[in-house]
Amino acid sequence: MNILTFDDALAHAKKYGEPHILLGNGFSISCRPDIFTYGKLYEVADFTKLSPYVKGVFEALGTQDFEKVIRALSDTYKS
Repeated sequence: MNILTFDDALAHAKKYGEPHILLGNGFSISCRPDIFTYGKLYEVADFTKLSPYVKGVFEALGTQDFEKVIRALSDTYKS
């Protein structure tokens, strides 16, 4: 496996046009924990637009973690 330096990766990306970078959830939380943690996202979520039952799923699972809720709903759907 050839691991590029950041500068090398940027130079390589420029061959294909304007370079972009995708940063993961960990970066977002480290950068702005006041808005990107699951608890903060949960606080501002508009559950009325999703379904009257979605907030109940969070409550039943005892979490504000969107990934856990999505996983539980997906697993249930597949059963």
